[in-house]
Amino acid sequence: MHLTMKKTSLLFLLSGIGLPLVLQATSRTAQCETLHWTKSTPLPEPRAGHATGVLHGKLVIAGGTYWKGKKGNWTEKVFSARTHAFDPLTQTWEQLPDAPVPFGYAAYTVVANRLFVLGGYDGKQESQNILVLSRQGKEYAWEIFGELPTTRLFGWAGTVGSSIFLLGGVTRFEPTDEAGSCCTSTTATNRLQIFDTNAPDQGWRDLAPYPGGKRWLFSAETDGDNLWMFGGIYTANGEDPSQKFSEVLRYSVSEKAWHKLSPLPADTLKETPLSTLFVDGKILFMSFSKTVWQLDLATQRYSKLPPLPEEAFVDRYVWLNNQIIGTGGENKIESPRRRSESTFIGRFNPE
Repeated sequence: MHLTMKKTSLLFLLSGIGLPLVLQATSRTAQCETLHWTKSTPLPEPRAGHATGVLHGKLVIAGGTYWKGKKGNWTEKVFSARTHAFDPLTQTWEQLPDAPVPFGYAAYTVVANRLFVLGGYDGKQESQNILVLSRQGKEYAWEIFGELPTTRLFGWAGTVGSSIFLLGGVTRFEPTDEAGSCCTSTTATNRLQIFDTNAPDQGWRDLAPYPGGKRWLFSAETDGDNLWMFGGIYTANGEDPSQKFSEVLRYSVSEKAWHKLSPLPADTLKETPLSTLFVDGKILFMSFSKTVWQLDLATQRYSKLPPLPEEAFVDRYVWLNNQIIGTGGENKIESPRRRSESTFIGRFNPE
């Protein structure tokens, strides 16, 4: 899946030589092509912290959390097992079978039209479960595929070939109050592990851990040859300010080694965490405050793109039918705990 886009040179001052990085208007605008956002059919049951993936041409979301109560008085966090699929052609939602157990904050990725859900939290305890959603004939079904070596939540998972890479996260759910508000990160891990779905008997194998301080709520993406890791935070106590990381790290799958690159622009740190998406040699960053950036992987240059239509932190966007699609997440318009029902669609159109 690739988007054909004309390449132009961008003028930047690089932070790597001690000067501030200047974020400029997207190069697509200069080439009479720009990113245009619209809102589509709302998510039937708004939630955040869910698993996301593309199965058979549809956007699937599963699990996640929402709050009981109302604006100004959200009283209880609920963990869901619900699963829904969005058809980008008809822009309609359908309900799929519930997951075997409720979960939130799991790592997840798609391998060969199967959605793998790794670990997470069910509202009472951390999980080592590996759940898989796949289509069997005309119907979708869940199965418990196996277990992780340890509990894991708030990690990231990505696919390269037939292999799943599981990166970082924490081993315990560390809420800051009895209602379940998130979270400290004293159990953060820097582990990177691999699991080959074509050779499951090999189990999970450890690779080189990411360098630097342990963290969570980082952004990550794969371009098919590398894993990219951006930023992250560390919080020891709920009342303490979080330590923010500006590091950009690249793990070369072929070299089995980490590389450190120029840090994130300062403007992006104000709006972390960021949702990332790889499209045609670039990684896009969508923020909760509507701002959108892109990183050209070839030049390591950042630029701004047109913003989202409203504030929402979508857990993950996908590239489907030559468009960006994201749904759910947290909506800061009403309060930090409000779940968003919005479905965003981004298209690169001629001006």
